[in-house]
Amino acid sequence: MIKKILVIFIIFVATLNAEDKFEQGIDYELMHNDPSSYELNKIDKILVVEAFWYGCPHCYIFEDFLSDWGKKDSKDINFINMPVVFNKPWLLHARAFYTMRELDNFHDLHKNFFYAYHEQQRTFSSMESIMKFLDSQGVDTKKATKIFSSEGVSKKVQEANYLLETYKIDSVPAIIINDKYKISGSMAKTYERMIEITDYIIELERSKKAK
Repeated sequence: MIKKILVIFIIFVATLNAEDKFEQGIDYELMHNDPSSYELNKIDKILVVEAFWYGCPHCYIFEDFLSDWGKKDSKDINFINMPVVFNKPWLLHARAFYTMRELDNFHDLHKNFFYAYHEQQRTFSSMESIMKFLDSQGVDTKKATKIFSSEGVSKKVQEANYLLETYKIDSVPAIIINDKYKISGSMAKTYERMIEITDYIIELERSKKAK
């Protein structure tokens, strides 16, 4: 009986410490108090959105942390990259992202595009420079050009712009969870903590749904 009580106490203390690990308003922002769609069982998976820009050096480094992040592939996680569009050059990069999303080897292209920008100083300031990159990756540029200029890509960029305004994102990288919680780089302080806070909020959402 004593052992059983001790085990319960240890679990309680561990849970208490976990809850106190990160603080709302300091480590993450609560965008609203309404229950998330996940809590209301309107969606089956926890939505995790990463807002990024290819030209952002912090996003480039953070990409490695995301690649190693185990929960990204969890069955109840829906992870989405979302390019932000603050100006016309960023618009080109957003179109490049959604073009690559339509290609078979997206993950390699996404990683190599980041690498080319930061390690090879290829700023991709025109559609021609983007197509030149895709050509170097073995992509059919006729197909890519058609996708790049398509209505479908335009719509996805518009949707990303709408979410950018909804989430009130003013810096990248940023993580948004279930359209309710936002974690910025300035709040997280480090790439490791951004992942840790993300995991914390995911568990918070899971526990709310389980009640």
